[in-house]
Amino acid sequence: MEQPPVILILAVALFTNIVAAQSSAPQEATTSAAATAASPSATPAAGGPSTANATPARAHFVPVLVSATDAGGSPATGLSKEQFSITDAMRPAEPLRLFKAEDVPLHLAVVLLADPGTFSQQQAAAIDLIKKVVRPNVDEAFVVTARGKKPWPSPRLEWKRVPEELSKFVSDLDRSAGLDDAFTFDLDTSETALDRNRGRNTTQIYSTGGVSVFDAVFAMMNSDPRPARRVMVIFRQAWPHSPGFGRQVNTIVENKLTQVIGAAQELHVATFVIGLDDPKFNGITDNNIGKIYISLSGGGAAGDGGGGSGGRAYDAALEKSKLRAYEAGKTNVQRLATETGGTTYWSMKKNYTDAVSGIANFLAGQYIVTFTPSDTASPVHPLKITTTSNAKVLAQTSFFYSPAK
Repeated sequence: MEQPPVILILAVALFTNIVAAQSSAPQEATTSAAATAASPSATPAAGGPSTANATPARAHFVPVLVSATDAGGSPATGLSKEQFSITDAMRPAEPLRLFKAEDVPLHLAVVLLADPGTFSQQQAAAIDLIKKVVRPNVDEAFVVTARGKKPWPSPRLEWKRVPEELSKFVSDLDRSAGLDDAFTFDLDTSETALDRNRGRNTTQIYSTGGVSVFDAVFAMMNSDPRPARRVMVIFRQAWPHSPGFGRQVNTIVENKLTQVIGAAQELHVATFVIGLDDPKFNGITDNNIGKIYISLSGGGAAGDGGGGSGGRAYDAALEKSKLRAYEAGKTNVQRLATETGGTTYWSMKKNYTDAVSGIANFLAGQYIVTFTPSDTASPVHPLKITTTSNAKVLAQTSFFYSPAK
């Protein structure tokens, strides 16, 4: 039976609670359904005076989603818990139990980007991925679009468990409709005037709306408490994630990125990104080809002969700055993936077939590993998971946990 739909406005309350939990030590940060499923003892014992005859407190443990592929990129499906090495807050932790992908349902969110130039390819990739990874009536998924010029047509999202239904839903998507995005940096350069003061006016733009697509995804993931491997596959461009050129925008972008990553880590949602690279910022294409330059002063620059060297110099400097900002945006996109337990594919292939295959392999090689967290004062625990095999392992880089008081 499908789970009831979730009203998107509830996402605001959920995201606020998650962010608040990160700044104050949560009483039970292991809210993941996988922890509950692994053992009834996941809930810390109620507080009370400690005595010699008291019943020992039930064990606390944390579940972490791990994705693994072998040296050839195929799913690493044969790993045992003895092959995992866990470091929690710089201290070794022993794996307690290991659950394989085949034994745990997948809860998948697919987030497309309302980009007219690539939307049809995104649709094809989403359908391909759904057919590869969603097992009928076992796994469940939902699809949504971000950054549309028109609002999302429905006030709610729904889990679906039949790949054919999901594929039709993707095919019918309006490429112009979508939820607000949490990352909307842009740079506007006006070239409508030719005089020294108004010639090329560059303005940073960063705006935030109401409920973002990330709020909606986390609300949906939190709506189904059943044990699951929680995964978000999202299409991203680098430029909107850029930290810009000034402290104000830098701070806004960094705070938003930290909040989104923290919320994903709190809910154990691994993020896999299909990056839509922009060839204008590949460091090879000259963006100024075809431009006509007119000197910024009547007599031209010294030795210029009226050729507009001032304008060319300005554009060259601006392009270098924009390239640095673009690369910083790519770094932020990659942080969104790697710090939550996923990875990024910057793909230029038609329908992003290489990215889809890579993500499908990682999802097929997933595990949930549980371990007893270390006793530290901070609720934020740095985490590192490796294996004794040659497998490539992806896992979130930190988790939130505070023992019951």
